[in-house]
Amino acid sequence: MQPLRFVVLIPHRDSGRLLWAYRRTLFAAGLPGAYSFPGVAPLAVVSQPFTTEELKTLAHTLREISVQNERGGKISTQDWGSLAYFPSTGEAKSVPYIFGPFLDLPNPDLSRVLYRFPRLVLAAGFITTEDKERLPSLNLPKAPGFFFRAGMVANMVFSPLSSGAPGYSFAWQIGTPVWMPAYKVHHSLGI
Repeated sequence: MQPLRFVVLIPHRDSGRLLWAYRRTLFAAGLPGAYSFPGVAPLAVVSQPFTTEELKTLAHTLREISVQNERGGKISTQDWGSLAYFPSTGEAKSVPYIFGPFLDLPNPDLSRVLYRFPRLVLAAGFITTEDKERLPSLNLPKAPGFFFRAGMVANMVFSPLSSGAPGYSFAWQIGTPVWMPAYKVHHSLGI
């Protein structure tokens, strides 16, 4: 596996703590890749990093989506699941998956991407095809339900390590994040 570039959504650190605690329970329940991917939601695989201006535009777009359909600026977790981290070419016997709670936020249309994820999943780990097949037998704990309003977008490079457990040992570098605009709650005074 070659290094990949992603554009990612990063939840506020308070939500990150909940996800970190969930990862510990997943690892204890027998999911070896619970620490193999950072606690972010990948939006797309890209060939070149987004510029600061592109990240700002993306952050504004995500904020706009988060207030549509009476969401109130919230991005909520849903049931857990998995997505292939990149569409398979059919050459690999084992396709890696990003595993974690899905987010209720639609992924916006993005330009200059190699692959846009069909859904957003907040990564609690990285699993192999074999792991995915044995998920039902692991009796994993339910993903915590939570929401966040504050979040950031950033570029990320994800690379396999030459040492460690094959399929589970990776390094990543997250670029300078750009915050989503603050959500302002407007109260009517009823005068």
